[in-house]
Amino acid sequence: MTQAQVDELDQSLTTALRSTTIEWAVNLRICDMLQANPTLAQIAMGRIRDRLRKESPVPVLLALSLLEMVVKNCGMSACRFVGDDLAEALVSLVKKRQTWWYGLGRNLHKSGMSTWLPQGASIDEGDRKMWQQASSKVLEMLQLWTDAFMLHEAQLRPVFGAYKELRKDGYRFPRSSHGTSTGLQLIAGAEESPAFLAGA
Repeated sequence: MTQAQVDELDQSLTTALRSTTIEWAVNLRICDMLQANPTLAQIAMGRIRDRLRKESPVPVLLALSLLEMVVKNCGMSACRFVGDDLAEALVSLVKKRQTWWYGLGRNLHKSGMSTWLPQGASIDEGDRKMWQQASSKVLEMLQLWTDAFMLHEAQLRPVFGAYKELRKDGYRFPRSSHGTSTGLQLIAGAEESPAFLAGA
């Protein structure tokens, strides 16, 4: 990995993660860079993790979209870099609506006091729907990844740990009528998974 590659990735990540809408071409360019040099995935995952910890839903949804595209296009080579801190950020997104901060923000908005407070202190209906969308997206992604890479659980402990924690806590993961995740065929490398073969 050269400094020029790191700089190009950093510039692309900044464009993708600081936008107000999904930058499809930039996201695909990031996937191409990571496929060409898988060691860059660690940098990308670190930046994605940082955006997942934002208090506004838009940057979080952009980061989730990029993360989803990276894993779908790069497969195991990218998923290996989902560390404990990134997995923890994903779990936190699913559990966000259970936090006192989220509850306070919703109550402030409902009480009508949100106009007097700084932006971001209250959670309006639009933000609530986006946080719900983020939570659903995380559950969908974790289900896809665990189905796609079930033979590699030892290499993906943070991913499987997050999945098991949420499952134990009673969260429902999306499933198709075949019992496997919908869209499993869209993940690079998933064709060797027993879940892929069972759903074929």
